[in-house]
Amino acid sequence: MSIMRPWEMHDTVVIGAGVIGASIGYHLAARGAAVTVVDAGLPASGATRHSFAWISSTGGADGPAFGLRDLSVQDWRRLGEEIPGLGLVWSGALTWGEEFGRAGAIEPPIDVEPRLADLPSSARFSPDEGWIDPVRASERLIEAARHRGAQIRLGAPVLRLIRGEVAGVIGVDLGNVVLGATNVIVAAGTGSAALCSSVGVSLPLPAAPAVMVRLWAEPGLIGHIVANDEFEARQSPDGTILMPRGYAGEDSTESLLATGETARRLLIDSFEGADDVRLLSAEVGWRPMTSDGEPAVGATRIPGLHVAVAHPGVCLAATIGRLVADELTTPVAAPELARFRPTRFDGRLRAPQASTV
Repeated sequence: MSIMRPWEMHDTVVIGAGVIGASIGYHLAARGAAVTVVDAGLPASGATRHSFAWISSTGGADGPAFGLRDLSVQDWRRLGEEIPGLGLVWSGALTWGEEFGRAGAIEPPIDVEPRLADLPSSARFSPDEGWIDPVRASERLIEAARHRGAQIRLGAPVLRLIRGEVAGVIGVDLGNVVLGATNVIVAAGTGSAALCSSVGVSLPLPAAPAVMVRLWAEPGLIGHIVANDEFEARQSPDGTILMPRGYAGEDSTESLLATGETARRLLIDSFEGADDVRLLSAEVGWRPMTSDGEPAVGATRIPGLHVAVAHPGVCLAATIGRLVADELTTPVAAPELARFRPTRFDGRLRAPQASTV
């Protein structure tokens, strides 16, 4: 038995107001497209708010998202010019160790990061890299999209996608209303798999947790992004320090606080004059990583259904938003997205089912 609900007709619906969904919504609205962004919560209320938000063009020719990372810096700089107050900080990044390579190394970087306690023999400094406040950026992108005509619906969870009897995906079910749509873009982070599954598409997103530790120290302790084989850290002008840590099964407040305390001690040992560092919080964030570690961006086999899921999402969001908007407003497929199509998972496609409301 089907239950008739009111329908509202829309052109393009973006599910997710994290940084990727917000970027897609903004770029579509900026091109004059009719777009509606929906989210169960507030902007950046999911994986985005736990992001280290490092904007980097590096990663290696065989690393995840190669071909998109090298565009990220210029796309974020463009957005910084288009939208005031995004929260971009072009601090530069100091890296060393096996994980980050030694290309472009400088000698002991005392002039770059003078309070490092143990200077590496050499390091790489990338002055064009930086970071962004991911929550602020998502909020500003949503505001800018609304200003350009986008409809924004927050506090509106999507229960499932709606598939027509003969057509592809034709809308999204919000429970009390159905938003009919020509195109639906699923950019719901770790929630994307369940939504795609509702119309028979398997999007493999295995659990990929990490712990984000927030500390505080007097502003100026860390001047740049600092990353090596032991830790990554950056400091905001207000003194807040972010240190992402690997997940080790933390399942309680006590275990998370223990991870935070370990990170605090590591930071104290790594920087001179860091004895006043305080632990603010330690939280688990769930990263939307596909089974092969690469982004999944673009049209699926089912007409009308598109996907935009990536890690590192904040780094790639500006570029993904631009390319997805280009593809939906022009007849040209973006060659930059060729190797990231979700259709590479088509062997796991379930039998299609029509749904009625």
